[in-house]
Amino acid sequence: MPFSPSVTALDGHPNISMEPITTHEADGRSNTKVVFSIHTSTHIDSPQHFYSDGTTIDEMNLGIFYGKTYMCDLRQIAKPGHALAVDDLKAGGLPQEDKLRGNRILMYADWAASRWTGPNLYKGNMYLSEETAHWLVDIEIVALAMDFSVDGHHPYPCHQILLAAGIPLIENLINLDHIGSSEFTMIALPLKIEKGDGAPARVLAITD
Repeated sequence: MPFSPSVTALDGHPNISMEPITTHEADGRSNTKVVFSIHTSTHIDSPQHFYSDGTTIDEMNLGIFYGKTYMCDLRQIAKPGHALAVDDLKAGGLPQEDKLRGNRILMYADWAASRWTGPNLYKGNMYLSEETAHWLVDIEIVALAMDFSVDGHHPYPCHQILLAAGIPLIENLINLDHIGSSEFTMIALPLKIEKGDGAPARVLAITD
Protein backbone atom coordinates (compact mmCIF):
# COMPACT_ATOMS: atom_id res chain seq x y z
CA MET A 1 0.00 0.00 0.00
CA PRO A 2 1.13 3.58 -0.42
CA PHE A 3 2.30 5.27 2.77
CA SER A 4 -0.45 7.86 2.61
CA PRO A 5 -3.09 9.66 4.69
CA SER A 6 -5.68 7.89 2.53
CA VAL A 7 -4.81 4.46 4.00
CA THR A 8 -7.32 3.15 6.54
CA ALA A 9 -5.89 2.90 10.06
CA LEU A 10 -6.90 0.47 12.78
CA ASP A 11 -9.58 1.69 15.17
CA GLY A 12 -7.88 3.73 17.88
CA HIS A 13 -4.78 4.36 15.76
CA PRO A 14 -4.07 7.71 14.13
CA ASN A 15 -4.35 8.09 10.40
CA ILE A 16 -1.07 8.85 8.69
CA SER A 17 -0.60 12.61 8.64
CA MET A 18 2.01 14.70 6.88
CA GLU A 19 2.83 18.39 7.25
CA PRO A 20 5.65 20.51 5.84
CA ILE A 21 8.59 21.57 7.98
CA THR A 22 10.07 23.58 5.12
CA THR A 23 8.77 24.21 1.60
CA HIS A 24 10.36 24.96 -1.75
CA GLU A 25 8.47 28.26 -1.95
CA ALA A 26 9.52 29.56 1.48
CA ASP A 27 12.81 27.79 2.14
CA GLY A 28 14.17 26.41 -1.12
CA ARG A 29 13.84 22.83 0.06
CA SER A 30 11.16 20.39 1.15
CA ASN A 31 11.12 18.56 4.52
CA THR A 32 8.11 16.77 5.96
CA LYS A 33 6.92 15.77 9.42
CA VAL A 34 5.01 12.48 9.53
CA VAL A 35 2.84 11.09 12.34
CA PHE A 36 1.68 7.49 12.07
CA SER A 37 1.07 4.18 13.80
CA ILE A 38 3.63 1.51 12.94
CA HIS A 39 0.70 -0.82 12.25
CA THR A 40 -0.75 1.21 9.38
CA SER A 41 -0.39 0.52 5.65
CA THR A 42 1.94 -2.32 4.58
CA HIS A 43 3.99 -3.26 7.64
CA ILE A 44 5.55 -6.09 9.63
CA ASP A 45 4.64 -7.18 13.16
CA SER A 46 7.50 -8.31 15.37
CA PRO A 47 7.02 -10.61 18.40
CA GLN A 48 7.35 -7.56 20.66
CA HIS A 49 3.98 -6.41 19.32
CA PHE A 50 2.25 -8.85 21.71
CA TYR A 51 5.03 -9.87 24.11
CA SER A 52 6.95 -7.46 26.31
CA ASP A 53 10.01 -9.73 26.15
CA GLY A 54 9.53 -10.54 22.46
CA THR A 55 12.08 -9.82 19.76
CA THR A 56 11.92 -6.26 18.47
CA ILE A 57 11.95 -5.51 14.77
CA ASP A 58 15.54 -4.20 14.80
CA GLU A 59 16.73 -7.43 16.44
CA MET A 60 15.20 -9.79 13.90
CA ASN A 61 17.39 -11.71 11.48
CA LEU A 62 16.92 -10.09 8.06
CA GLY A 63 17.26 -13.50 6.41
CA ILE A 64 13.73 -14.21 7.60
CA PHE A 65 12.43 -11.48 5.29
CA TYR A 66 14.21 -12.64 2.13
CA GLY A 67 13.75 -15.95 0.39
CA LYS A 68 11.53 -18.64 -1.08
CA THR A 69 7.82 -18.00 -0.69
CA TYR A 70 4.76 -20.05 -1.64
CA MET A 71 1.48 -18.49 -2.69
CA CYS A 72 -1.67 -19.77 -1.03
CA ASP A 73 -4.50 -18.72 -3.38
CA LEU A 74 -7.63 -18.41 -1.26
CA ARG A 75 -9.71 -16.29 -3.63
CA GLN A 76 -12.25 -19.06 -4.30
CA ILE A 77 -12.02 -20.54 -0.82
CA ALA A 78 -11.98 -17.84 1.86
CA LYS A 79 -15.32 -16.44 2.99
CA PRO A 80 -15.66 -13.06 4.71
CA GLY A 81 -16.18 -13.42 8.43
CA HIS A 82 -15.14 -17.09 8.50
CA ALA A 83 -12.07 -18.87 9.86
CA LEU A 84 -9.72 -20.67 7.49
CA ALA A 85 -8.93 -24.29 8.30
CA VAL A 86 -5.74 -26.18 7.47
CA ASP A 87 -7.54 -27.97 4.63
CA ASP A 88 -8.46 -24.57 3.16
CA LEU A 89 -4.80 -23.59 3.02
CA LYS A 90 -3.86 -26.90 1.44
CA ALA A 91 -6.63 -26.42 -1.14
CA GLY A 92 -5.06 -23.04 -1.91
CA GLY A 93 -2.17 -24.78 -3.63
CA LEU A 94 0.48 -25.09 -0.95
CA PRO A 95 3.12 -27.81 -1.51
CA GLN A 96 3.91 -30.60 0.92
CA GLU A 97 4.83 -29.57 4.45
CA ASP A 98 8.51 -30.47 4.05
CA LYS A 99 8.83 -27.81 1.33
CA LEU A 100 7.21 -25.17 3.53
CA ARG A 101 9.58 -25.78 6.43
CA GLY A 102 12.06 -22.91 6.70
CA ASN A 103 10.28 -20.88 4.02
CA ARG A 104 7.47 -18.30 3.79
CA ILE A 105 3.78 -18.34 2.88
CA LEU A 106 1.81 -15.55 1.21
CA MET A 107 -1.96 -15.82 1.63
CA TYR A 108 -3.95 -14.18 -1.15
CA ALA A 109 -7.69 -13.71 -0.62
CA ASP A 110 -8.08 -10.50 -2.66
CA TRP A 111 -9.33 -8.66 0.42
CA ALA A 112 -7.21 -5.54 0.93
CA ALA A 113 -6.86 -4.46 -2.70
CA SER A 114 -10.37 -2.98 -2.87
CA ARG A 115 -10.65 -1.93 0.78
CA TRP A 116 -7.42 -0.21 1.83
CA THR A 117 -8.95 3.29 1.65
CA GLY A 118 -12.40 2.32 2.94
CA PRO A 119 -14.04 1.64 6.31
CA ASN A 120 -14.12 -2.16 5.99
CA LEU A 121 -10.44 -3.07 5.75
CA TYR A 122 -10.55 -4.54 9.26
CA LYS A 123 -14.22 -5.50 9.40
CA GLY A 124 -15.77 -8.78 8.33
CA ASN A 125 -12.52 -10.19 6.98
CA MET A 126 -11.63 -13.86 6.70
CA TYR A 127 -9.06 -14.98 9.27
CA LEU A 128 -7.18 -18.05 10.49
CA SER A 129 -8.51 -20.55 12.97
CA GLU A 130 -6.32 -21.12 16.01
CA GLU A 131 -5.74 -24.69 14.82
CA THR A 132 -4.42 -23.32 11.52
CA ALA A 133 -2.09 -20.92 13.31
CA HIS A 134 -0.71 -23.79 15.41
CA TRP A 135 -0.22 -25.84 12.24
CA LEU A 136 1.84 -23.05 10.68
CA VAL A 137 4.02 -23.02 13.79
CA ASP A 138 4.37 -26.81 13.72
CA ILE A 139 5.51 -26.91 10.09
CA GLU A 140 8.12 -24.25 10.93
CA ILE A 141 7.50 -21.53 8.41
CA VAL A 142 9.67 -18.47 9.10
CA ALA A 143 7.27 -15.68 8.03
CA LEU A 144 3.62 -15.25 7.08
CA ALA A 145 2.44 -12.60 4.62
CA MET A 146 -1.19 -11.86 3.81
CA ASP A 147 -3.71 -9.43 2.35
CA PHE A 148 -6.20 -9.82 5.23
CA SER A 149 -5.98 -9.77 9.00
CA VAL A 150 -4.82 -13.01 10.59
CA ASP A 151 -7.42 -12.52 13.34
CA GLY A 152 -11.11 -11.76 13.33
CA HIS A 153 -11.60 -10.61 16.90
CA HIS A 154 -10.08 -9.61 20.22
CA PRO A 155 -7.88 -10.90 21.93
CA TYR A 156 -6.19 -11.71 18.59
CA PRO A 157 -5.25 -15.34 19.32
CA CYS A 158 -3.48 -16.03 16.02
CA HIS A 159 -1.24 -13.00 16.50
CA GLN A 160 -0.34 -14.45 19.87
CA ILE A 161 0.31 -17.97 18.55
CA LEU A 162 2.44 -16.95 15.58
CA LEU A 163 4.39 -14.15 17.22
CA ALA A 164 5.13 -16.34 20.26
CA ALA A 165 6.87 -18.71 17.84
CA GLY A 166 8.93 -15.85 16.37
CA ILE A 167 6.99 -15.83 13.09
CA PRO A 168 6.61 -12.21 11.89
CA LEU A 169 3.41 -11.11 10.17
CA ILE A 170 3.75 -9.18 6.91
CA GLU A 171 0.43 -7.41 6.63
CA ASN A 172 -1.71 -5.27 4.35
CA LEU A 173 -0.41 -6.37 0.96
CA ILE A 174 -1.98 -5.37 -2.35
CA ASN A 175 -1.12 -5.86 -6.05
CA LEU A 176 -0.80 -9.60 -5.51
CA ASP A 177 -2.46 -10.21 -8.87
CA HIS A 178 0.78 -9.03 -10.50
CA ILE A 179 2.85 -11.93 -9.15
CA GLY A 180 1.47 -14.65 -11.42
CA SER A 181 3.45 -17.47 -9.83
CA SER A 182 2.85 -19.93 -6.99
CA GLU A 183 6.53 -19.87 -6.00
CA PHE A 184 8.76 -16.81 -5.92
CA THR A 185 11.33 -14.90 -3.90
CA MET A 186 9.90 -12.37 -1.47
CA ILE A 187 11.83 -9.42 -0.10
CA ALA A 188 10.06 -7.68 2.79
CA LEU A 189 12.56 -5.47 4.58
CA PRO A 190 11.30 -3.51 7.61
CA LEU A 191 12.64 -0.15 8.67
CA LYS A 192 15.19 -0.56 11.47
CA ILE A 193 13.10 1.02 14.22
CA GLU A 194 14.92 0.73 17.52
CA LYS A 195 12.95 -1.43 19.97
CA GLY A 196 10.09 -1.44 17.47
CA ASP A 197 7.01 -3.65 17.81
CA GLY A 198 6.90 -3.55 14.03
CA ALA A 199 7.83 -1.35 11.10
CA PRO A 200 6.62 -0.15 7.70
CA ALA A 201 7.97 -2.27 4.84
CA ARG A 202 8.31 -2.27 1.07
CA VAL A 203 7.53 -5.78 -0.13
CA LEU A 204 8.74 -7.21 -3.44
CA ALA A 205 8.14 -10.46 -5.31
CA ILE A 206 10.87 -11.67 -7.68
CA THR A 207 9.49 -14.24 -10.09
CA ASP A 208 12.37 -14.73 -12.54
